[in-house]
Amino acid sequence: MLSEYGGSGAWPVPRELSADELPQVVEGFAAAAIRAHDAGFDGVEIHGANGYLLDQFLTVYTNERTDSYGGPVANRIRLTAEVARAVVAATPPDFVVGVRLSQTKVNDLEYRWPGGAHDAEIIFATLADAGIGYLHIASEGRNWLDTAQFRDGQTITGLARRVSGLPVIANGGMHNPAQADRVLTDGHADLVSLGRGALANPDLPQRLADEVELTRFDRRMLEPAATLANAREWQTDQS
Repeated sequence: MLSEYGGSGAWPVPRELSADELPQVVEGFAAAAIRAHDAGFDGVEIHGANGYLLDQFLTVYTNERTDSYGGPVANRIRLTAEVARAVVAATPPDFVVGVRLSQTKVNDLEYRWPGGAHDAEIIFATLADAGIGYLHIASEGRNWLDTAQFRDGQTITGLARRVSGLPVIANGGMHNPAQADRVLTDGHADLVSLGRGALANPDLPQRLADEVELTRFDRRMLEPAATLANAREWQTDQS
């Protein structure tokens, strides 16, 4: 289990979803999008990355199905495409719908799509056909440079732009100004997203503008109670 996510002890072994249960998954995503719209959000991002459910269908070693949702990559991306299509259909035309994808996962930083650029082309084209508004390519636990390049020299985000014709967001180490500039200037993506760098530096744009050194990310930043205890301990030591 992933202890940093609170996991411990023995947990039930996952089972394969039945064909009858798959429509419930699709309906659940669509219903959530409707609630987001009703709550005043401008759009939603479908989470198909990082080892979560939709990514489990896309990943060869977690998807051992023998029906139309398993086997070739065109089958393994099918559920994500059905979710995307349902969310787009359930929300107004001006409601933005994106999909987040990744090769790596929270529990596997080495995984890559087996077919490389060929798999990527099928994945991106299929999702574009589903009517989404953008793609967000994440690098779970890794820098974009470590996960972006295929053997033929193409980057995953650049290929996503070319194949889908959609705006593409690149993720992974984008708090590094030089890397973010390269990604945008060289046409690898249309936007960059920040996670850990922004958590550690809520004022990151101002810091970059002022050329102030950035604070390094510390996992304890994700644990408010522990962070508060550490702060109190520090204050005690200083008194």
